[in-house]
Amino acid sequence: MKKLVVLLIFCALSLRAEFLISDGERFAKLGLLLKDSLQVGKYQDADYKIQNTVTIGLFLNGLAAPNLYFNAYAEVNTDKASGLIYRMHDYEPYWGYPHDMLSDGHPLEDDGRTWNFFNARTDWQATPYLRISGGYDYLAYGPARRNKLTLRGNDFYWRAIQDTAHYNYIKRPVPTPFIGFDLNLAFVTYSQHAMQLKSLKDYSKYLHAHRLDFKVSKNFSFGLTETIVYGGTNALHGEEGIKENRSIEVLYLAPFVPYLFAEAYTGDRDNKAISADFSWKLFNLFEVYGELFIDDLYNVTGFFNDDWWGDKWATSVGIAIDSAKIGIFNWDYNLEYTRIEPWVYTHHKGLGSEYSHFGNSLGSDLGPNSREIYSRLGVSYKDFLKLDLSVSNIAKDTAFGSHIGDLHKEGDRTDKRYLDPKSTLHYQEYGAAILFKPFPIWHIGAKQYIILGDYKGYRTEMTTGVLF
Repeated sequence: MKKLVVLLIFCALSLRAEFLISDGERFAKLGLLLKDSLQVGKYQDADYKIQNTVTIGLFLNGLAAPNLYFNAYAEVNTDKASGLIYRMHDYEPYWGYPHDMLSDGHPLEDDGRTWNFFNARTDWQATPYLRISGGYDYLAYGPARRNKLTLRGNDFYWRAIQDTAHYNYIKRPVPTPFIGFDLNLAFVTYSQHAMQLKSLKDYSKYLHAHRLDFKVSKNFSFGLTETIVYGGTNALHGEEGIKENRSIEVLYLAPFVPYLFAEAYTGDRDNKAISADFSWKLFNLFEVYGELFIDDLYNVTGFFNDDWWGDKWATSVGIAIDSAKIGIFNWDYNLEYTRIEPWVYTHHKGLGSEYSHFGNSLGSDLGPNSREIYSRLGVSYKDFLKLDLSVSNIAKDTAFGSHIGDLHKEGDRTDKRYLDPKSTLHYQEYGAAILFKPFPIWHIGAKQYIILGDYKGYRTEMTTGVLF
């Protein structure tokens, strides 16, 4: 029997309306989000930048049939800024996620921009051991909290250095069309996904990933992952190159086939990487974790010297405490160290093979030749009040080999320099954030970042939103 339930709750400041449609076990939930945010920033000697963003979001999730789940979200955003003129976007993906101008496109008559994001996926639990998934969504591998190195999903952190170079573009991670499955055998889980990426709008690009998760004990697990990226061009950002429109390699779709060996079958021209990670939970309170991402490694000593630029690797290690109950408050803590060697995520064949999607790294958004020490303390009282304090010490080289779009060519120097003192920027970022939810449907938030060191400035953000 079909039922339609509409719940209305009135309060002094907002209205919540939850729509639920059910028919036996099947159901669908619909929700609406309205949010407004104001960002103010000043970096180095630049003028003040004030930007206002209005967001309208729509949620839909439910159970369409026994063991068939769906989840979708779409949002429309409108930006208006003072002290900033948006550039026209030519819809080339390497410029970041595209936006439309609200004016006629004249650079001196800019009235703002509009852009939208969406993600949608369907999961079918075919058997107790097999789940098949597909859609347009974010995928994440690995236990790191701040800087996932292999696939970071929708993790996005404002970075001061990136913001100067790309303030006019949207550097938020973009979902990928994907299809995949998870095979759970209790002590080990095998996962495999195929994804379509975008760097140039007229040329194909793909990523394949498969992973083994070993559950050694209740508190200890480790994982092994392989990824491979390939596409139809070796063009640079904004430049012409040799272009071919490659089709998907069927061999990479076959389960349990190591990419390390399969790449030779396809002509030894793709960008493969491997990673390993672990998670160890102590006393049901602490978690110690680590990730090692090997983009390329020609000899074992490549971990310890800088003789060869192609020895590319990254690591992220940390400790975390989640929801420790002390008195009436819940406490969270995270300390993480990340090191990314020069040239990591890049590829000598250019855009078609670099480890990116819509101009963003699929791994850590720190990019190559960087280091971060990050610490965060969070305290909350139920869902009513949340406070976060963070400090981050970042070193980012700006020399050749420090940007994901850099391309190593014949004749370039063959050694590498990690955080060369002559070209490395060092800065510290101090952050404070508070979220106040007087009612379940309405929140007010504020964030403040202060940047000191070689790169000085600040950024303030105020947000208020209503979920219907």
